[in-house]
Amino acid sequence: MTQRTQWGWAGTVTEFLETPRDPWLGSLRTHHEGLFASEPAGTQVVAWKEQYEVLRLALRELCDADSSASGWGITFEYELPLEGGRRPDVVILTGASIAVLEFKSGSRLHAAFGDQVAAYARDLSEYHEGSHGKKIDSAVVLTRARFPGETANGVAVLDPASLSGFIRKTASAGSIPLETWLNSRYAPLPTLVEAARRIFRHEPLPHVKRALSAGIPEAVALLKKLAADASREKARYLIFLAGVPGSGKTLAGLRFVYEASVDAADAMFLSGNGPLVEVLQDALKSRVFVRDLHRFIREYGINGKTPTEHVVVFDEAQRAWDSAYMLKQRGVDRGEPELLITAGEKIRDWASLVGLVGDGQEIYSGEEGGLQQWAESAQPPIAKKLWTVHCPPRLADAFCGLAVKAHAPLDLTISLRSRRAEQLHSWVATLLEGNLGFAARHAMRIHGEAFPLHLTRNLDEAKTYARQRYEGEPERRYGLLASSGARSLPSYGVDNSWDATRRLRTARWFNAPPTDPSSCCSLEAVVTEFQCQGLELDLPIVCWGDDLLWTGTVWKLMPPRRRYQQKDPEQILKNVYRVLLTRGRDGVLVFIPPGASFDHTEQALLAAGVRPLPEELEHAAIA
Repeated sequence: MTQRTQWGWAGTVTEFLETPRDPWLGSLRTHHEGLFASEPAGTQVVAWKEQYEVLRLALRELCDADSSASGWGITFEYELPLEGGRRPDVVILTGASIAVLEFKSGSRLHAAFGDQVAAYARDLSEYHEGSHGKKIDSAVVLTRARFPGETANGVAVLDPASLSGFIRKTASAGSIPLETWLNSRYAPLPTLVEAARRIFRHEPLPHVKRALSAGIPEAVALLKKLAADASREKARYLIFLAGVPGSGKTLAGLRFVYEASVDAADAMFLSGNGPLVEVLQDALKSRVFVRDLHRFIREYGINGKTPTEHVVVFDEAQRAWDSAYMLKQRGVDRGEPELLITAGEKIRDWASLVGLVGDGQEIYSGEEGGLQQWAESAQPPIAKKLWTVHCPPRLADAFCGLAVKAHAPLDLTISLRSRRAEQLHSWVATLLEGNLGFAARHAMRIHGEAFPLHLTRNLDEAKTYARQRYEGEPERRYGLLASSGARSLPSYGVDNSWDATRRLRTARWFNAPPTDPSSCCSLEAVVTEFQCQGLELDLPIVCWGDDLLWTGTVWKLMPPRRRYQQKDPEQILKNVYRVLLTRGRDGVLVFIPPGASFDHTEQALLAAGVRPLPEELEHAAIA
């Protein structure tokens, strides 16, 4: 039995030119059937035939002008491993450089086409060892168009006549061996859900270059060391791992719990984020690996049971409920930090309580006490035993009066969720502060990392873009996000009402395949900040609401009325939009309703560097 390759066809340019169409087409068919367990659609076959003819003409012209091009490597339908079938149409190893081509059968350029091929180039550069450090150029080829070559958002847009010249310009002296490149390791950063699946299946997580540079391995190693120290010294440690949204805190916590369990230290992962727990339990088909924080507190903090686990990791420690909110919700006049400390003191011999701390993500009532609650709960008279705090240097001052040890690896400052767009967190922060000029500077760098920030006033255009962007990529996830407090959105086709969102099955929304009507990819059901916090999408469509509007000079915030009095409702509302705008892995698309009351908000986002979703470009069709 022949082993399936990760590509449809590969060889030198000369070998391609000498290969008749039908055998070449047969190789692509076979690869498609092996990848998707189905025959390619008729439209796909037609597109391949057009691609074959256009590329042969261009490569013959190129070889006539430069004989060295005949030995370049070329591959079709190269499958990016572990990416759910994502594959660029054509990759050409142009000397020591790389050209990535996406062919589209027609004469219309949709915005999604350029963003798609730019993302291929970005991910090859970031995750593919054979492409690291190489010059990579990308282009969309419209096979039925006729026009001078141009660029759209940094991506070349070509007709058949301009293809040869583009490939020639990408080339540089040297060579990349095709066989080596094809078999190079490709290690993409998995989504949180996929990472949890791999951990649960006892599979190693990929050693991703950016994850290494972001400090996750060092953080996990330090957590393991601290747990070992606590065990050896019969001590009780309160440890805080902090980071910006998308920095991998939850991933690090899950990995630490798994590795601690392997090392024979009973461990558990807790989250008060109900949707996150639901999604992970559904994905893992288990309720053991990830558990509900509030249930743990009720059983061990309130009801007096003794935990058997020595290592307890709890997500979003800064969002722990204060005593006033616990009294209202549970009838107990003790905050969650106090109750967790109480539970930790019952654990026999030693304990490591690890809190994951996110920056600026408090969105619920009762979550504004922050780390101060922990500082008060970990010392007398509340604490009955000695606790040592281990935390990042910038948080050390929050624990005055306690034994504190600062560790730099406990601070994750780089967002991994947003691929290479490390400035996304800063962009969101400056945008919400109203510093539009500074935000625009961040946005320029973000766009340069093939992480588009788009906006549109037309919801149907937003949906079309998402579907086109991920056509043929069934593992990708995109969906509608909105603030729960935005009251006018239902009138614009975005039903974020309480009645609609409370009926939503969050696990199905995130995990179901795109063909399932309950899937986020159906672009019907909407999730709010409460359901998407801690989770991620390849492309969120953030539906901007009337609860946060730009006046022309400042943000006008309209926090929703809550039964529980918030200490700083305006900051909570800003955090809501911070959560919504930082869910994306491939980009962010903002839908701003067409009403006149939103015009200033559109202008603010444009001034902050968000680009209008480009209108569909039509070029003259080849007769």
